[in-house]
Amino acid sequence: MDFLTHLWLPIVVSAAAVWMASFLAWMVVGHHKNDWKEVPNEHEFIETVKRMGISPGSYGFPDFRRCAGMSKEQKHAKWEEMQKSPMGLLRVWGRISMGRNMLLTALVYLAVSVLIAYLGWNALPHGGMSVGELAVSVRPNFAKVMQVLGTAGILAYCFAGLPNDIWFQRSGREVLTSLIDGVVFGLITGAVFGWLWPG
Repeated sequence: MDFLTHLWLPIVVSAAAVWMASFLAWMVVGHHKNDWKEVPNEHEFIETVKRMGISPGSYGFPDFRRCAGMSKEQKHAKWEEMQKSPMGLLRVWGRISMGRNMLLTALVYLAVSVLIAYLGWNALPHGGMSVGELAVSVRPNFAKVMQVLGTAGILAYCFAGLPNDIWFQRSGREVLTSLIDGVVFGLITGAVFGWLWPG
């Protein structure tokens, strides 16, 4: 845990900078505003959800669990039938608390920065090393810290969600805008650590 003593400032600053960049991406830049399509006849759709009493949660349709216990032939017939009809996911939200969501998002960014700091502390020379250890290593410059920890940031912010994007058929536009955000967030993280890395 020695790394926390030495890297608390870049951890906090990078998490705050990514949180601000995320806010700007969603609220100011506007490249996410067309990520979702409109539901045809939105009023009727909302009234149907209310009438059916669908509570907050994630729903898949059709329910693939109904195939349990079917024979191989029955499963194949059901699969063919499902391929000809609408399939998808419906996520119904509960009440939205902007304050809670912003706080939890900040905590996620803080956790990512802590893990990146841990990686950097163990992979790069730093001011916490003994004189002998520093003698056999070269203190990293801004570019080296940025290269290593920026790459870790890009990995953290870009790739964890891609399998879900593939399986749940997120649009190419949504995936692309999220990847752009992830690259920016990773580079911000690497730059902050490079700037504040202990010498």
